[in-house]
Amino acid sequence: MKKTKKALLDNSIIERLNDDQLVGMMHELPDTDELLRKAGVDQEVYNEILQDPHVMGEVRQIYSSLLGFKYELQAGDESNSAQQALELCQSIFKKRPHRTMRWNDLFWSIGKAPLTGRRVHAINWQEKNGKLIPAQIKDIEARKYGFNYDGELLIKSMETPIGEVAPDMRFLVTRHMPDASNPYGLAILSCCFWSWMFKNGGLKFFVRFCERFGQPFPIGKYPVGTLDTDIDKLIASLQQLAEDAVAAIPDDSSIDLLEVKTSGQLPQERLILLMNREMSKALTSQTAASELTGGDGSRAASQTHQGRTDQNAKADRSLVADTANQLFEFITIVNLGEDVPPPTLKYIDKKQISKDDVEITVQAAKAAPIKADEFYSRTGFTKPAEGDETIFLGADFGKEPSKGAVAEFSKGKITKVQDWDDYEQSISDLIDQVKAAIKKGDSLEDALDFIAKLVPESDEGVLAHLVSQELEVEFGKGMVEAK
Repeated sequence: MKKTKKALLDNSIIERLNDDQLVGMMHELPDTDELLRKAGVDQEVYNEILQDPHVMGEVRQIYSSLLGFKYELQAGDESNSAQQALELCQSIFKKRPHRTMRWNDLFWSIGKAPLTGRRVHAINWQEKNGKLIPAQIKDIEARKYGFNYDGELLIKSMETPIGEVAPDMRFLVTRHMPDASNPYGLAILSCCFWSWMFKNGGLKFFVRFCERFGQPFPIGKYPVGTLDTDIDKLIASLQQLAEDAVAAIPDDSSIDLLEVKTSGQLPQERLILLMNREMSKALTSQTAASELTGGDGSRAASQTHQGRTDQNAKADRSLVADTANQLFEFITIVNLGEDVPPPTLKYIDKKQISKDDVEITVQAAKAAPIKADEFYSRTGFTKPAEGDETIFLGADFGKEPSKGAVAEFSKGKITKVQDWDDYEQSISDLIDQVKAAIKKGDSLEDALDFIAKLVPESDEGVLAHLVSQELEVEFGKGMVEAK
């Protein structure tokens, strides 16, 4: 065992994986985004892509899915120190994270990490009432930081333009799908770059096409032998016709209007729609829904799209929650020590309480007894404490269901086949008596009175339901016999 432990502590084989020559030549690992590098642009192009109306529409959906959910802070455990850490972290929400930002603004700034690949926020600490708490939390520009070969954050300044390793607990780093070869993360807007480029390039030619062929094309005719000066006057009149819809031409000239006839979608329009669908796939993971064209709807496609969008939104919220939990960990460590569990931020996902979970639990409870804790755990509801005001419409958990009055023939224990035959015969006799009572009655009330005399302890609501069903059957039979 000691030999195995000693071998595990020897990390020389891992260290040899690094290319020492490359690491010595390069302090900062360049951004591995090949799309932007080959196009000769940087992350500044993301702001231009966000100005696209279609992209902004999809981003607003991401924005609402992030900020449209409430969140709560939960203590690390039930200890007094954990409760103290919870109260300390809750206190920072009483003021803005920055004088120019609200907490929703900060959460959205963190939540943009999937769009840009990464987000970095700096923390300015202050001492208040003997505790260290963040005075300001603000995002920093992408040009002011980088990552080295080991994935560590490098902060660039005028003193150290090549960057220095960031000190502990001074920066919050949020990254989307990073790995060892790409610590910068994957940017969704980078996937939209070429679609955005082709769309805007096609849009310019599409506008020119509409200007040229969207209105009738005037053709002027002149007699053979017309002077060039007269031809120039005719052309000027045609140009005036295109702008002012009126023109004066010589009496011996004529004008024909040539209309461009098209069918279906124009190539430029198809290009724009295709590029929009490609960007939607990257932004919201639309597949079936984004491929629908021509106004055709599909419920299955919309449900598929909604399910994928919900899953993506949940993953985006987890990035924000993880970054907030990192901040709470910093606050807890500097004030209470590393042994105290920090609080965690949890989004209250209203859609977790689904109708399917409730129905499954109810059906299982009808088949066999289940623990009440299983119901609360599956549905996400909070179990009420003793004395809490509650709303309850079903049978109490842990109690035997109340037994209604039963007919005299059903009492006793059935142990033989003959007993079952007698049981079925009794039910058949009772049904015949009920049918006879219904036929005697002229109305529903009369029928209920007859049945009440047969079974005095019956529930009137159940009887009314059974009688109404039997009356419907008899009415249907009468209709068939009349035909």
